[in-house]
Amino acid sequence: MNRIAPPTLAPSTLVLSVLALALAAGGCSPDPKALADKARAEFAAHQYLAAQTDLAAALAANPGDAGLIELQARNALAMGDGIAAGASLERLGSLRKPADFHRLLAEAALLRGQAQDALAALGDDKSAAGLRLRGLALIAQGDKPGALAAFQAGLAAEPRSAPLLASLSRLKLLEGDTAEARRLADSALAADGNLLDALLVDAQVATAEGRLGNALAAYAKAGKGYPGNLPALTGQAGILGDLGRTDELAALLSGFQGQRTDGTLAYLKARLASAKGDWNAARDILQANEDKLKDRDDANVLYAQALTQIGQPEQARARLAPMLARHPESVVLRRELGKAQLAGNDAAGAVQTLMPFAQSKSAAPDDLRLLAKAAEAAGDPNAAFFAARARYPSPQSLGQALSAADTAMKASNWGNAILAYDQILALTDGRSALVLNNMAWAQAQVGNTDKALQFAQRAIQVAPEDPSVLDTLGWLLFQSGSNKNRALDLLRRAAQKEPQNQTIAKHLAQAQRG
Repeated sequence: MNRIAPPTLAPSTLVLSVLALALAAGGCSPDPKALADKARAEFAAHQYLAAQTDLAAALAANPGDAGLIELQARNALAMGDGIAAGASLERLGSLRKPADFHRLLAEAALLRGQAQDALAALGDDKSAAGLRLRGLALIAQGDKPGALAAFQAGLAAEPRSAPLLASLSRLKLLEGDTAEARRLADSALAADGNLLDALLVDAQVATAEGRLGNALAAYAKAGKGYPGNLPALTGQAGILGDLGRTDELAALLSGFQGQRTDGTLAYLKARLASAKGDWNAARDILQANEDKLKDRDDANVLYAQALTQIGQPEQARARLAPMLARHPESVVLRRELGKAQLAGNDAAGAVQTLMPFAQSKSAAPDDLRLLAKAAEAAGDPNAAFFAARARYPSPQSLGQALSAADTAMKASNWGNAILAYDQILALTDGRSALVLNNMAWAQAQVGNTDKALQFAQRAIQVAPEDPSVLDTLGWLLFQSGSNKNRALDLLRRAAQKEPQNQTIAKHLAQAQRG
């Protein structure tokens, strides 16, 4: 190889330079065995990104090491990368294969969306692990009864298999059996409380139950135990976004070190930008990742919302109209298309799109107001009637909301309770002490402390002597640490007014202990 002659150096400088180069060369060539050991430790600690880097370096020095190739495949599977896992397994095929090689092949195929290939790889594997993979493949093919039979056969062999219990819990959740999904999720956690799949299904079931605080805690535990795990991130981010906790969502996204090529992270960043009102940034993010997100309805709706907000309603209409044609039952799509049409000066088209809200006995006041606005712009003679409907809701809609709120509170379904109380507050003058007090309590249960205190303060303005209202505000003030003296005073007053109430007595005792 041709070499460029170095510049002439003084003898002492030359000696120092050679020594420096030798030291640098030694520093740039880590011991392959040390790299392999480091990668194994990182894999055991679920540090999959770091393990991926060190495995690549170790394999560069020992490309035929079957143990390292196997670890590389398992690491890729743990990261959810079926393509990389498949490539490693193909290399491993001509070397020493592990006993579960066919199951690794099946798992990689499932991650690539190739359910039939997964079933072929499994053959007649009757092990609990094999039956679990078979069940997952059958779910991917839409065969829920076959999946149920596979999971049950696996559990007959290993009743305490946490992966099988978690998978069956997810199947029950898909079928709408939340109670059985919860029982199975709890069983999976009891069998292995640190298993990623058990933590994720626990969070998913808690979300379905409306126990959003519990879901956040489960997702956070999964994210801490498995750094860079995307389902843990997206689950936590989704709940934070729904609850309007944008600062926490921003911190979560900025601290995420995972690598994704499917656009999920981009969608979350766009959602954060929209929550902050930066619609131009949301549009730019979605536009840059359009190819990756083209099949995601949630991303397309957000894209359309951004286009409407930045003055491009025609483009928003072009996205939303075909989606509404496919899903005419979607309230969100109907609402957003109506907004886009109205923004594009097609008031008559907006009225036609939004008219089903006028025929619904449970339509939200905001949707009726939007319809009234479109009707007024279009010169529709029914505009005043629609506006009156928005101001004076039907007894049916209010009754449904009250019933939903009561049911949710009794079931500790805080997410649904918040939605129901939001609707009640929109349907009324917002001065019901019971509604405000219950909303404060529900917000506190999902971790929205500031919102909880705001509702509790509104409740006490309406009913300053109600013991339940006094107790709620006092307890929230004590828990937040914002004003413990006032908290004690409120709790003492609540206890004096209702001395037999055990909950109030318990809160006061805890506050007095500090």
